[in-house]
Amino acid sequence: MRARTSAASVGMWAGGGFAALSLVYLVVLTVMMARGLPFPPQEPFTTTFHAIMMLAVLIMVPLWCAVHFATPPDRQLFTLISLAFIVMLAVVVCANRFVALTMVRQSPGLGRTAGLEWFQPYGWPSLTFAFEVLGWGVFFALACLFLAPAFRAHGLERGISAIFATMGVLSLGGALGLFVNSTGLLGAVAPLAWGLGPVAASVLIVVWLRAPARR
Repeated sequence: MRARTSAASVGMWAGGGFAALSLVYLVVLTVMMARGLPFPPQEPFTTTFHAIMMLAVLIMVPLWCAVHFATPPDRQLFTLISLAFIVMLAVVVCANRFVALTMVRQSPGLGRTAGLEWFQPYGWPSLTFAFEVLGWGVFFALACLFLAPAFRAHGLERGISAIFATMGVLSLGGALGLFVNSTGLLGAVAPLAWGLGPVAASVLIVVWLRAPARR
């Protein structure tokens, strides 16, 4: 019981933090688009996006851990597999964003720009963009698809399951888009699969963790 109480507390803080960071990301992106600024983003938007994304994926790890410990034992196989894929997502995305914040950002000032186009996180083709889609399009998709069966009850849990299943399918669609060199398909699924969807899911998870049955 104490373990579930602690998991609920950690999960609520992590879920709230992730939702807040994601909303800030979306607001900054909206401001950039409203100003008619070009994409890929320029400074200071680039650094802001990288920093927010690093923090967001790091917060996802304790959020998934909380869900795992708050889930009944007969469903924890699904949550454990999902957690493994979230860790893989966090590693890939953090590595990409750290490279962008250090090597990519500092190279022009050091006069070392040869081959830098292969490490542009928002440009295609580039290695870091491919790894980013590997993280969100494959690892995140699998994390969502394995987490969906862990929520089996009626009402709130059914809604949570539906959201994760939808995000998983859309995320795989985004990965497929990059695989067939269709950035249009990638852009079509991104707002829901990696924007509003995760925000809605994290809010519902917080509500689920706050339920008396979780304590």
